Amino acid sequence: MIRTLHEGLLADGITVPLTKLCAWFGVPRRTVYYKPTKAAPKVDPRFAEPIKAMIEKEPSFGYRTVAWLLGFNKNTVQRVFQIKGWQVRKRPIGMRSRIEAVPSVATAPNER
Repeated sequence: MIRTLHEGLLADGITVPLTKLCAWFGVPRRTVYYKPTKAAPKVDPRFAEPIKAMIEKEPSFGYRTVAWLLGFNKNTVQRVFQIKGWQVRKRPIGMRSRIEAVPSVATAPNER
């Protein structure tokens, strides 16, 4: 923002030092000169393709289950999930099996 303002003022014929502009707006000079060097994270297709196939087949599997079934490191699988933005889809509540209440057959220790 400061750079574009500085260039615009120079185009209009007004010379204001960059340091003075930074002081006026309360922006550190270091911030103006900063250029990010970190590259965007990349995903290796040899990991992404089988993981995508697995979660398409079984959408309720989490990263740990997928990692174990494919034989990958769980940290790698979790990182692929995060970078690609893949979310585990939960099963509907009606599809889960119900637990039946069974009467207890335990006896007291003095009744044996």
